[in-house]
Amino acid sequence: MILEDMAREQNVQKHVDNFMDHAKDYLGLQELPKVELVNDRRVAQENASFGAYYPGEKTIKVNIAGRHPVDILRTLAHEMVHYKQDLDGNLEDVAMAGETGSSYENEANSEAGIMMRNYGRTRPSIYENYK
Repeated sequence: MILEDMAREQNVQKHVDNFMDHAKDYLGLQELPKVELVNDRRVAQENASFGAYYPGEKTIKVNIAGRHPVDILRTLAHEMVHYKQDLDGNLEDVAMAGETGSSYENEANSEAGIMMRNYGRTRPSIYENYK
């Protein structure tokens, strides 16, 4: 079981690495944030979320436990938009950034959807069944 988990994490990391180049270009970024992949279902339950951006650290954490790579990348895309908002000085109220319906969240949801559709067109294999 441990070897299966390691192989899965390596596969997810490969998808993340490929996606980060796409996100960097799409968002016009000069540098990328640190990305930490968390493989623990309890973390998602405790935070009631699969991902988060930490402005003070310029770090994104994404939970990968039991998730399809496309779902993981969608969360990463969303958090990358928050990173871009921060770099542009548009993430003034960090507490509001995660509020449902806030302009921060609406932009992150919208832009992440566009990023994923564009990425999926260039790499349709990401939509294949995944174990």
